[in-house]
Amino acid sequence: MSASQPDSLTYAACLTPAATGAIASLVVYGPQAWEIVRRLIHLSSKTQQELPGDPAPGQIMLARIGGEIAEQLVVTAKQIRPIPLVELHCHGGREVVRAVLELLEKEGARLCSWQAFLDLTAGDAVRAAAAAELAGALTVRTASILLDQFHGAFATAINKLMASCEREDVESGRRLLQELQRHIKTGQHLTRPWQVVIAGAPNVGKSSLVNALAGYQRCIVSPLPGTTRDVVTTVIAVDGWPVELADTAGLRHDAGTLEQMGIGRAEEALHSADLCLWVLDAAAQAHWPAFQSASLRYVVNKIDLAPLWDPGQAAGAVQVSAKTGAGIPELCAAMAHWLVPEPPPAGAAVPFTPALGAA
Repeated sequence: MSASQPDSLTYAACLTPAATGAIASLVVYGPQAWEIVRRLIHLSSKTQQELPGDPAPGQIMLARIGGEIAEQLVVTAKQIRPIPLVELHCHGGREVVRAVLELLEKEGARLCSWQAFLDLTAGDAVRAAAAAELAGALTVRTASILLDQFHGAFATAINKLMASCEREDVESGRRLLQELQRHIKTGQHLTRPWQVVIAGAPNVGKSSLVNALAGYQRCIVSPLPGTTRDVVTTVIAVDGWPVELADTAGLRHDAGTLEQMGIGRAEEALHSADLCLWVLDAAAQAHWPAFQSASLRYVVNKIDLAPLWDPGQAAGAVQVSAKTGAGIPELCAAMAHWLVPEPPPAGAAVPFTPALGAA
């Protein structure tokens, strides 16, 4: 569907999520939008039945729709010129929404998704894409970044970059491009959480650490080695950034067949993670990872117990006690810095889709 089509076609879409709710918002957009609504819907007033032929923009009317559903609804003529745009607000039950859309379709409206409706009305592709991504934002912080893009932060940066190219201002163009590139990775995680894997030897407290970070018992904790045999995930927010924690099986060589399968999945998760937290037990022999990775960071757990070795041997490690909560705030702060070392300031341009980041 392209933005050039609404001159000849009229569209109808449901703007609210596809789930049962108290109220659903539908929209009808196109040259025949108001006429289609007038044929289906009548005022609830006893003195006047027909909707006005030329309503004032923004006028709100209590009305009813006939047919099999006999539904009460609120009609708002958002605009009549140049292209009519009408909002319908009805009960949010799935069947009611389906029935209203079917009636609109029978009268000549073409049904479309809310994303397609945004493409038609947003005015530009970047604004429409930002609105679509905004619906999937996982935290307030990422939503605010997407809202900045919706209000033109990314488009403004691109316009400035193009203007610098036209002026042959190489230095200004390089600086603008570097600013955009700096936030590409962050932009890919506004609606998709960062993947953080908790790994280490058996019984170092990986599951307890996940529970401490999550704030509730997401993982089963047991003193028996090999309790965790699959990758268990939970989504949290760390300094406003969405993070999916993955608790993995303890890595060891003498595991049984079933446990070895869990170890295999843990190793797969390690290779695809944005960040790997390797957990070491302060009160037991340290088991170091058999691999090196730029995403690898150390966490020394069980600092509430007498240490068996010097935690300073783990360079840059954050020391915590998953049992008492000591060091957990410091670990969260460190995770946020490791994942997003340069957070975009308010109003900054952020390439918020893979396509924009690759452009």
